[in-house]
Amino acid sequence: MSVSRLSPEDVRRYLRAGYRLVGRHSAVEVCRWTKTALKGGHLCYKRWYGVRSHRCVQMTPVLNFCNFACIFCWRPHLSGRFKIPPGWEWDEPSEIIEGAIRAQRELLIGFKGNPKVTRERFLEAMFPRHMAISLDGEPTLYPKLAELIKGVKARGMTAFLVTNGSVPHRLEELIRKGAEPTNLYISVYGPNPEVFEKAARPLIPRAWELVLESLDLIPRFSCRTIIRLTMVKGLNMVEPEGYAKLIERSQPRFVELKGYTWVGESQKRLPREAMPTLEEIERFAKKLEELTGYQIKVSDSKSRVVMMVRDEETWEWNLKLLEEWRELERRLDSEWRGRIRDFRLKRQPA
Repeated sequence: MSVSRLSPEDVRRYLRAGYRLVGRHSAVEVCRWTKTALKGGHLCYKRWYGVRSHRCVQMTPVLNFCNFACIFCWRPHLSGRFKIPPGWEWDEPSEIIEGAIRAQRELLIGFKGNPKVTRERFLEAMFPRHMAISLDGEPTLYPKLAELIKGVKARGMTAFLVTNGSVPHRLEELIRKGAEPTNLYISVYGPNPEVFEKAARPLIPRAWELVLESLDLIPRFSCRTIIRLTMVKGLNMVEPEGYAKLIERSQPRFVELKGYTWVGESQKRLPREAMPTLEEIERFAKKLEELTGYQIKVSDSKSRVVMMVRDEETWEWNLKLLEEWRELERRLDSEWRGRIRDFRLKRQPA
């Protein structure tokens, strides 16, 4: 990776945190749930949408490019975070995808000899089926995002895009170019402009208005659409009526309430007490349920996430998508298993 934007110390900081740098501006980090799932343990909440954590690549195409400086973010807020250098050259989507998968394999290779990791799970991890575009930075700042998502899906992978909603024209471009992700997450950091400013600390003007523009685009997407609420006690876990208005305005298929976790760089900005319990999140979700008609459907105690769904018809639609995905995954997996079998047969002595 070119270090024209990152000092040697910044690079070391990312590497110490477990990142693998890809090209000029992308990165991969193996999340805790990938490691846990490899050893036969708990899957993350994305299982609600068909994702098996050991096959998930957590990546970003915009390392250290972000136009918000969220107070609860666990990532480091390094210098020049929103300064795209003049004449900056962006890597091609195909290079990013290939590099991310290669980096994931390199990061996971040490699990091959782990007695808790079965041979089957390890091989599945080497052939990932999901890419979470959410690790660091704001992905809609990458101008070739549509081509990136198309490339991910062309490889038989699902693509979850997590955005702060600050670049609505990029989301509109995804619709225009037929490049909708599998799941579109728009994170909403406050129920009103004042709380939003305190939580998100945007580095750009009109951030709240831009987020509203993005929310207004949600009904035009045919994929799973989710409003993500990161709940921080004493900061933005307030005024459910304001969140309810935003939900009613945008009509996402799902709403997820995710409890803030006191980890990483956020420990320097917030007290441990800012972490809500699952019970507190569920109580807040109950208020939203009463205000919006959205139904609390499922929760995850380990991740402290509560998922709400617009109606039962939407939930049945999700279950149908799950079945279709599992069937496609089985077909795709039979292909690489066949290639491995053929390779071994060729290596056997005559």
